[in-house]
Amino acid sequence: MALVRPEDWRPRDIEDLEPDAWRALRQHGSACVVAGPGAGKTEFLAQRAAFLLETGLCPAPFRILAISFKSDAADNLAARVRKRCSPELSHRFTSLTFDAFTKSLVDRFLTAIPTDWRPSRPYEIAFPNFRQVTGFLQDALFAAPNPQKAEVAALSAGDFESHYVGAYRLPFVRAPAQSGTELTIQRWWSSQLGTQPRSSITFVSLNRLAELLLRASPHIRRALQLTYPFVFVDEFQDTTYAQYDFLLSAFQGADVAITAVGDDKQRIMTWAGARADAFERFEADFAAVRIPLLFNFRSSPDLVRIQRVVARALDPNAAATVAQAARLVDGDVAQVWNSPTKAREADHLGRWLANDMVARGRAPRDYAILVKQKSDDFEADLAEPFARAGLRLRNESHALGRTTLQDLLTDTFSKLAVALLRLGSTRRAAAAWQLPSAALLEIRAIAEGDDNGEARTEDELTIFVAALRADMANTPPSVASAQAFADRIYAFLNLAAVARTYNEYSTGDLLAIMADAFRLHLAASANGAQTWSVALDVFEGVGQIPLMTVHKSKGLEYDTIVFVGLDDQAWWAHRPGNPEGLATFFVALSRAKQRAIFAFCRERGQRQRVAELFQLLTDAGVREIAI
Repeated sequence: MALVRPEDWRPRDIEDLEPDAWRALRQHGSACVVAGPGAGKTEFLAQRAAFLLETGLCPAPFRILAISFKSDAADNLAARVRKRCSPELSHRFTSLTFDAFTKSLVDRFLTAIPTDWRPSRPYEIAFPNFRQVTGFLQDALFAAPNPQKAEVAALSAGDFESHYVGAYRLPFVRAPAQSGTELTIQRWWSSQLGTQPRSSITFVSLNRLAELLLRASPHIRRALQLTYPFVFVDEFQDTTYAQYDFLLSAFQGADVAITAVGDDKQRIMTWAGARADAFERFEADFAAVRIPLLFNFRSSPDLVRIQRVVARALDPNAAATVAQAARLVDGDVAQVWNSPTKAREADHLGRWLANDMVARGRAPRDYAILVKQKSDDFEADLAEPFARAGLRLRNESHALGRTTLQDLLTDTFSKLAVALLRLGSTRRAAAAWQLPSAALLEIRAIAEGDDNGEARTEDELTIFVAALRADMANTPPSVASAQAFADRIYAFLNLAAVARTYNEYSTGDLLAIMADAFRLHLAASANGAQTWSVALDVFEGVGQIPLMTVHKSKGLEYDTIVFVGLDDQAWWAHRPGNPEGLATFFVALSRAKQRAIFAFCRERGQRQRVAELFQLLTDAGVREIAI
């Protein structure tokens, strides 16, 4: 295709970019793009990818690497680039999560990892819980030499791996530990690498192994740099010690332009090891130019004004953002609701939501219930009152085996399996055909241009769907039939072939985790459903109001958010001026496009620890309403 001169290039599928976005888009070297809520970070990255590819600034065979923190964010960015660029260009855009990318390097070059740290092939993916880490630290304390016991005893299960293992740069050869902390870190590695019959490695450890691999193998590092002269990193404020070290070892000093996009005011992952100084380090280590994006395309002007009050509590020098969205509601855009009891709060909220949907012509998915933690407890309080109001609540932070509902629904295999069930449940599911049709060609390893193979695979899918449709029509939904149909989908796809096809499943037990979660959720969705179409609607959350933690809401937006549980009990660890607490509050507020409601219930707890949050709302002119 003909290339466009950089000075003639125009944005794809949007009218224009804000002036600073144009500057960031055309930046030759590395850039630190500070983009607040609603700034259109994903759209900016998609436009920059199109600019680099269509102008030939990233010529073939070079590629662009985009690293995100969530799989749905990586998929969303890749889909936007495919929509804006021709296939011959978009196939040179690689969009992965940080964990998927580092894992792919470890899997491909495992034998190049120094022997002292090399896991078995294959290895398992480990997801240790708090109790297991606590047990490990207790054993480490018992085994530690007396002079080091006090140091080991001070280690906490809550942040041991994220802050200590993640920050520990592995030497090429294991040397005697110089401290109690280092001794415990080495024991942690031994417990993972020496697990029988195969190593059991966490994603934090995979990040560290990938970084060690690049330091130990300069030729692999150089090949990586030559392949990807342009790198995007989304949500940069959440970059952990291990991940930042990986970027440093992979790209520092090379002719690689890194575009790091994020917002310090939304740093709510320090508990998971996010560096507090990621932006400052990046600017210094990569000579990156800081460019702020000031437009907010999500929230109405009145909400942006309220957000500005909270933003300046986090950073007194925060630049004022400019609202680009129109206000579409009458009356207050934000309120504090003060209820005496949980029952009164739940009844009022259910009735208010039902009435508002009718009055404004909105759907349940236009609203979200946000909580600080323990979403299951809030679901127990709200589900029945919501049902009386004709509403159904969906707890997207609910655990399903070793994953959560939200993670299941963004999983590649889950999307494929539910698409097949959609085809089986109705004859009018043309939109569901494209995904399994394309995926099956990959899973069956049909080469591009193999017309016979494509026809054979299409026939295979047609025959399977016809049989599935007949059997689903004659089998009512139930827990047992749901599990049986899930197993039938698994057998048709061939889980071993799925694992070989998709890199995220190539080692470890992630596919098994998702398959188990899929079976559990499908069975629960089918239980009591009148038809399979209804069961699949329940599975995917059609017509349901999402309930989730603030952490799970990152990157999402809703017409109206209701933050339930703004009290000392839910915010038990908050201290006045705590940056992460203020950032969590800011993230919750900034998910809203038109309205934000904060619900305080006196039965749940007091409001002394969180008094500053209420004061910020008062300073912003938010009214408090007695319920």
